[in-house]
Amino acid sequence: MTGVSDGVLISDPRNGEWDFGDFAYGLEHLTMPPVGPAAVSAPGGVPGALPPCDLDLVLFQLRLLADGGPSAAPGTRVDPGDDQLFWFRWITGHQITFLIWHLMGKLLERSAERQTPDRESLGRLETYAYGYCAMLLYTGSCPLDLYQSLIRPRMHLQHRGFSGTWASDFAPVRGLFRGRGAARGHGPEADRLARAVEIHRTIHDGIAARLVPEGRSLLQQTMKETVVRPSERTAILYDNFFLTLRGPVDDDGITGQLLRRLRAVAWDIADRGLYPLGHGGDDRPEELRSAEVARCENRIGHILSEVGEAAAAPAKPLQ
Repeated sequence: MTGVSDGVLISDPRNGEWDFGDFAYGLEHLTMPPVGPAAVSAPGGVPGALPPCDLDLVLFQLRLLADGGPSAAPGTRVDPGDDQLFWFRWITGHQITFLIWHLMGKLLERSAERQTPDRESLGRLETYAYGYCAMLLYTGSCPLDLYQSLIRPRMHLQHRGFSGTWASDFAPVRGLFRGRGAARGHGPEADRLARAVEIHRTIHDGIAARLVPEGRSLLQQTMKETVVRPSERTAILYDNFFLTLRGPVDDDGITGQLLRRLRAVAWDIADRGLYPLGHGGDDRPEELRSAEVARCENRIGHILSEVGEAAAAPAKPLQ
């Protein structure tokens, strides 16, 4: 069933139509387990049940989109305007990143029980690392002028020293993305994971150079004024900005939230492309003009599908 309320398209997800948020390119809150400094649950528990997610249907749709099937949900064919489009990308892309970090952290925790990750865990970690690469490209796809006029000022208003170091879900995977632990293992699977981590670093540095050409983050700009260390307060500020609540959520809830967002992003990219307003071509930083980055850009639909498959697949018991 598809209806219209106040000019907004509301669609039945069984029809393969947009069903994320209350309208095309609308946002949804994310529910994550308490972790680290963000070990604070919403008073009285998390409000409301999580939206349902038909995993098999979403995985099919992700594969179809990756292979160039019917490109877009009807809901994406409205023009959300540049501000709405890139605000959706910034918030939803970060939410997907938090979910990917969480899944990677669980794999690393599980692998620590046997001291070294098995081949299956290394393969999933590689898939998720490329998923993180894809989200860096997706959230960083906005033009510089829009980042400077829309996104950066909102972070500054949230806190003058707003910083990605406040992301609690990153703590369990920090070592991996610093080239330690599983990324320094032996064997072809560990080598591929290490390569994915290196490509992540290239993309991260390239986007930072493009969006913050003066090379100074909000945190760095305020270092002389005040020292803002990660704490329970900064974790709450960070979560609040990205519409993230903390409370009890099981593995199925994590998977469902991830797949719903992956599908919304895949629909967006299929309809508008990764760079709807262009990416700067040869004017981009050198890091973003590498062959490895181009491969991630060209494979982004398949990366989204692979992340969904990895998240939905049951983990094998430890031997």
